[in-house]
Amino acid sequence: MKIEIDQSGKIEQTAKDTVLAISNGDWDTIIIKARTKRQIQEIFRRHGQNKNFVLFTFSASLAILIKRNSKHYKNITIDTEYTGKGPIIKEIVLEILSSEKQTPSIMFGRIGKKSNAHHYAHDTASKEIKPKKTLSLEEVWTAIKKTEVGKRLKNA
Repeated sequence: MKIEIDQSGKIEQTAKDTVLAISNGDWDTIIIKARTKRQIQEIFRRHGQNKNFVLFTFSASLAILIKRNSKHYKNITIDTEYTGKGPIIKEIVLEILSSEKQTPSIMFGRIGKKSNAHHYAHDTASKEIKPKKTLSLEEVWTAIKKTEVGKRLKNA
């Protein structure tokens, strides 16, 4: 079965919420509120790591979504949101998930508007359906701290 992840609302758009949706017949959605994204951005800014905010926040959110659905995956296709950054995002996600018993095979590609993941992300972002989980600052930051960059950001 094809497992796909799509995003609605970019991480760097800190005035808007970001939704990530996973679908493989079953589905799950998580939302990162705009306020939470600004709080995370401020932590990165205070530590001189502005350029890492988007990729680490996106990757941490992906890892949380994947972990929530770990019994359903083997191969996951993530919509290409950040062209050319796929290998870095994959590395960060797998670093965060490294303590898991099983990690997925991750690839990037165009999901398209016909994907169920696209529909769930869009419908959640437009408030037609409720997200299954709202991520807190603590949850995202805990995931980021599992990475080498996150470990260097002390006192956050």
